[in-house]
Amino acid sequence: MKFSVSKISSVVLHVKDTKVSAEFYGKVLGLKKTDEYDGMVWFLIGEGENATPLMLHPSEKPNPVTAGLSVDFSVDDVDALVSAVKSAGIGRVVQEPVDREWGVREAIIEDPDGYQFWCNQPLNG
Repeated sequence: MKFSVSKISSVVLHVKDTKVSAEFYGKVLGLKKTDEYDGMVWFLIGEGENATPLMLHPSEKPNPVTAGLSVDFSVDDVDALVSAVKSAGIGRVVQEPVDREWGVREAIIEDPDGYQFWCNQPLNG
């Protein structure tokens, strides 16, 4: 039996308060909101056919993964993203931007439920 896995079809985050989380992902990170019903909210990470849906699913006890899995966002200005998180007062910066030897400027942010995301910007040159 042959098969292939072609892409990640969606990312689902179980969150305590979808309104607060939607503000973080929509207003702070600037993701495009695409749908909302039954307490769930959908956003798109990226654009076009390469976009990945992100669903916020209500949960009384979110259980963010803090080890063994990392999700990286490609961003065009990691310093601006960190400033947006700091000024919004929603979520937090776990690691300030730092240049890495493998060619990225990297920061780590955390959403209101404790999910952490590595944010990477390619270094020029």
